[in-house]
Amino acid sequence: MDDLDDDDWVSQFGTIHAPIGGKPFKCRPFIHEDPQELSLLLGKLTPDEAATTVNRRRAGSALPGDGVRHARVGKLRSEGFRVWRSPTRKIPGHVSVMPLDGNRSWTDDDSQRFDGCFESKAWKEGQL
Repeated sequence: MDDLDDDDWVSQFGTIHAPIGGKPFKCRPFIHEDPQELSLLLGKLTPDEAATTVNRRRAGSALPGDGVRHARVGKLRSEGFRVWRSPTRKIPGHVSVMPLDGNRSWTDDDSQRFDGCFESKAWKEGQL
């Protein structure tokens, strides 16, 4: 299942238009979500690529204030996360991530370690 290389890039889409906990990027699943994993996208995507992947109604581009951040799979693994391909019919490049110790609610430490794995951010039209 863990068929990704440590050097592979993953991307996470975010937006200032619908912040989660005051942040543009989701850093933990909602408490009621089962399984307790977050969604990422395979590759080092641009905001336009990520926006149209997660929301096909977007007419080919992200909106100002939409962004993407990037991490290497190996960094997520070294910080205690399991990372694996989990393709869906609509998103063949879907990747899932969860703490190594199983399907449980994420702690504040998990969220901080997850956030710390991302090396770069890119915003549509340079916003933020």
